[in-house]
Amino acid sequence: MSKPEWEAACNHTATCGLTGAASFFSSIPGSFVLVNGPLWCYFYAMKYVVDQDETAMGRFACTQPSPSSLVYGTENDLKKSFASIQEMGTFERVFVESNCSVSLIGDDIAGIAAAQDLPWPVYAADAGGLQGDFAAGWQQAFLRVVDEMKPAPQVKSRVNVLGLSLSDLQGQENARELRRLLEAAGLEVQAIPGAGSSWEDIMAMPSAELNIVVRPELAEQAANRMEKAFHVPYLVAGLPAGVDGTLRWLRTIQKALPIMNLSALEQEAETLKRHLEHRSGNLRSLWGQLWFDEILIAAWPSDAAAIAEAVRGEWADTAKLVVHQQEPSERAIPAADVIRTVRADDAAIEEDLREWQGGLLLASSHEATRFARLGKSAQFVPIARPVYDELLADATPLYGFAGAARLLERLFHARIAGLAISSS
Repeated sequence: MSKPEWEAACNHTATCGLTGAASFFSSIPGSFVLVNGPLWCYFYAMKYVVDQDETAMGRFACTQPSPSSLVYGTENDLKKSFASIQEMGTFERVFVESNCSVSLIGDDIAGIAAAQDLPWPVYAADAGGLQGDFAAGWQQAFLRVVDEMKPAPQVKSRVNVLGLSLSDLQGQENARELRRLLEAAGLEVQAIPGAGSSWEDIMAMPSAELNIVVRPELAEQAANRMEKAFHVPYLVAGLPAGVDGTLRWLRTIQKALPIMNLSALEQEAETLKRHLEHRSGNLRSLWGQLWFDEILIAAWPSDAAAIAEAVRGEWADTAKLVVHQQEPSERAIPAADVIRTVRADDAAIEEDLREWQGGLLLASSHEATRFARLGKSAQFVPIARPVYDELLADATPLYGFAGAARLLERLFHARIAGLAISSS
């Protein structure tokens, strides 16, 4: 890899497809993930998933095929692993993920499993860097599960939320908040696949009246397949960030489902806005308005769009807001002055970092580390993984009304820290 390519890689926060597929499969309670590949792929995927979902710790294993298996096939390695899984405990199903090298062999994993008279069904998927990044692997896993669904009678006011993951930063908390909002509006949330829903709940997803896609980069393909197979329409609603942004999100969904009743949530929004204005008023008199010379947001496109609109549209002002989105997206971000896409615009992204003069960084520790290596200062607020700079141990989401309060809190912390640095 050349020096420019290596430096550009510092901007890439997406992991491989095997990790994305493992994230989706392991989120289903009772499931077991078997990585059919070397220990490196296994440890990387397991560590990434378990860091946010500790319940997955005892539900990961690796075949660790020998060099000869990469020539003659991994059947013996799979048989040994299946026997070991049976000794480890009771599971409902096993998902086998083959990494890049093993995928090239073309083993009939389903056939190998069927010949073993196993106590649980086995589902196979090819994954790894050759199959794409985290989003591609997550989508592939979701599509594999959609293939197992059967038609069901539609239930009024029942919805699914597509595109949330337990591997997100505050993933469990985000899922809990979005479920709370939708249920408070009178909807029944059947499943949030990838964020802890059971196999039974996921299999009943075709009974929903609407699929709400919050991250199309993760879930629109599956939503489209469900629409064609089961006639479940879908709405790309994006993510609800900020107080006003959360209300817009709810009203967008209400247009598709007029039965929703938002009166209680509108009152909650008004109460929260008064509370935040009261709490922040004294700080504004002491430290001034929330101003940052520049704001840089680096995250998934849906996250970047939602947070950009909330930060600039509700609370803060800046001379320039730049978005570095981790996947291609056609979605407009009115709050952004500049939008770059990782891999497609790496030279421009490098230039953005080198020209940085200070301000607010809403991103992951990858970007924070890159700034440090360039000798640049920034007030860092984590909104994406990985996060190595601080411990996020509470149950506060990034999105919804609860996330809005947390985000405003962090913006003030960043503003005060920046003033302290400039005056020292």
